[in-house]
Amino acid sequence: MKVILTCNTGLGTGGQGVCLANAAAGFNELADLTVICADVKTPQTDFSVYPVGYSASSRRLLATPLLRRRNDWAVLLSDLYFDKQVSKKLQLLPCDLIMGVAGQTHLAFKTAKAKGAKAWLYCLNNYLPFMQEQIQQELQFLGESTVATMNPKMLQRFSQECKQADLIVVLSKVAKQTFIDAGFSADKITVLPPFINTERFYPSLKTDSTFRALYVGTIEPRKGVQYLIPAFLQAKIPNSELLLVGGTSTRKMRLLVEKTLSQNSHIKQEFWNFNSQDPQQVFSRCSVFILPSVEDGFGLVALEAMACGLPVIVTSHCGAADLIEDGVNGFIVPPRDEKAITEKLDFLAANESIRIEMSKAARNTAVTYTQELYKQNLCQIFDNYL
Repeated sequence: MKVILTCNTGLGTGGQGVCLANAAAGFNELADLTVICADVKTPQTDFSVYPVGYSASSRRLLATPLLRRRNDWAVLLSDLYFDKQVSKKLQLLPCDLIMGVAGQTHLAFKTAKAKGAKAWLYCLNNYLPFMQEQIQQELQFLGESTVATMNPKMLQRFSQECKQADLIVVLSKVAKQTFIDAGFSADKITVLPPFINTERFYPSLKTDSTFRALYVGTIEPRKGVQYLIPAFLQAKIPNSELLLVGGTSTRKMRLLVEKTLSQNSHIKQEFWNFNSQDPQQVFSRCSVFILPSVEDGFGLVALEAMACGLPVIVTSHCGAADLIEDGVNGFIVPPRDEKAITEKLDFLAANESIRIEMSKAARNTAVTYTQELYKQNLCQIFDNYL
């Protein structure tokens, strides 16, 4: 069987790229695999990879001062360019199955299905209109008209992709439920959780006594950092720090972080690239990881934190909630609930022995999400849907 896997990012680059690499590792043992991705260099792999470059129009828009805040147009132009390049490439390639990322694959699906191929939609977020709804609530809260949101044409393309797809593949039960709540048949949605390298992400001895809460990711409204900061301040934990690792996505979030850092010496911001830097230099210094997303199809960094032996606090809108046994390896809190986050931080800070046991349980959970399990799950999906 000839499988085409597509994603508008570099193989292994960022969250999308890691999910692409996961899928490639699984498909490569089941079929004759070709990956079509963004990027300009062809990586060294034992399967075919076609990088198609990046959208010049999208890059020009982001480089133009008056237009760069229209991130919705930049994303749309980038995905349209990528989809057109994939569609052209598919005209020359044999294809029995295409799996493409949501919002990036409408034209490619048309081309592949015209050749008799099956089409699987790989949705790395929750149901996109649900995601849009959550973002809109943050627009109102922040009064921020330039927050990255989805262009209406993007949502139209997504709707068409859902109709074209023979199967929709999501990362979590949380994400699957958002599709079911929107009226999709449960039989059309399957869950394929990601895996991580637990030899790269592993527990290390913490060398200081500071209770350090950690957030890793883009500091954007969708990730809920605007609720984490006041929750941490309300906890008033002695000898504590909040470490924010990542850059801000909007002017309003940048101003929020700058004001917070200027007024609170125990809240810090750092910048790391885990693709090239050792993640242990961050995770080993911390006591708990928080992912307070108002919407997140999975949140791979939560699994990475658990592999490093950190109990995690996530919201019920975050796909990583699938991993959590509440009170055993972490906590699940409602989205936008500062009080709930504060209570969990207070509990973990006040109960070191329980926190140590939760850390062990978090690691024990993470090591079950192996590449072998991923391949078994993918093989079962093959058997059930092809």
